[in-house]
Amino acid sequence: MPSPAVPTDDGPVDPQSPQNELAAIDHRFRATLDEVLAAELGQRREQLGELAPEASELVDVLEGFLVGGKLLRPRLCFWAARAISSSAQDPERMRGLAREGAAIELLQAAALLHDDLIDRSPTRRGRPAVHVAMAEQHRRRELDGEAAAFGSAAAIILGDLALSWARDLAGGTEFSLLCTEVMSGQYLDVLHQAGGFDSPPDEESAALAVIRWKTVSYSVRRPVLMGARGQGADEDAIAALSDWSEAVGTAFQLRDDLLSVVGDEEATGKPIGGDVREGKRTVLLARTRAAADAEGRALLERVVGNEGAEAADVQQVQELMRSTGSVASVARDIDGLRTRAATVLEATAGLDATGRAGLRALAEAATDLTGLEVTD
Repeated sequence: MPSPAVPTDDGPVDPQSPQNELAAIDHRFRATLDEVLAAELGQRREQLGELAPEASELVDVLEGFLVGGKLLRPRLCFWAARAISSSAQDPERMRGLAREGAAIELLQAAALLHDDLIDRSPTRRGRPAVHVAMAEQHRRRELDGEAAAFGSAAAIILGDLALSWARDLAGGTEFSLLCTEVMSGQYLDVLHQAGGFDSPPDEESAALAVIRWKTVSYSVRRPVLMGARGQGADEDAIAALSDWSEAVGTAFQLRDDLLSVVGDEEATGKPIGGDVREGKRTVLLARTRAAADAEGRALLERVVGNEGAEAADVQQVQELMRSTGSVASVARDIDGLRTRAATVLEATAGLDATGRAGLRALAEAATDLTGLEVTD
């Protein structure tokens, strides 16, 4: 029987309804996380305000940036802990997990602030990226100097602040590894984009290596292990949850790559075709290049990485990704990874049934291809 879905918003649930048990627990955790984040940002606003009133504006910007996220990583941390022991939902322990979740969210904010700047992305979650918004503020206030440089500097500083505050909220080996791996993965991504990531044998292997360190680690594995280890998981459970995280995290990123081709821009908040213009070296692009004929490869050479590419050219690349079977191939891989994750989770002994169901629901939601046109 399918497990009840974990909600994606903070709407009311009936905790007395058996099918809403996961939703009720998830709702309580998210409410606790909201409280912890609000308290942390309130304290930081006061601290910066003591330096100068203008400095506290950075907290307002960060607060707005945090709105609209799905809170996947903090929820994975909580549900992994809940899978080890039901005591994870006790109020005091839940608040401790919410602090760890808040740290993960602040780290995520720092990574995205810097990532948008590195990629020169104009939007995030359907709104102007922070460096773009701060540049516009510069123009609106008619400040001195270059607006773009001001926006970039503000985004870098805000990302650094978010990372610093995250480290204050969560310590320990897992969080330290999380920070190290995501930053290393970011560098490998930049190096890969520049054509300098030479140790993997081919383009697809390089893309998968970047996924492993940039996405799998900080989006799934480390949040899961933070929650599980904090709840006293044994090494067998840690090994199994690591395997599960590898499958879920890889599927999650492959799905994100597909969304740039077959997704809904309004739903994702990401410009469709953005990865093509940015020249993102994804598994999808690697397979398309390998399967394309000479004419197709020439099209890729001309359009991929060309920020000024016409919409019609980008659409041609997207059609090539479909016609070569690359979109369908990646979709099959996602389905296979989903099956592998489900199998690993069900085979892991000693997990609490409710916690197991919570992890399953999150994995299914994060890797779902429903509604996407991914067939040949």
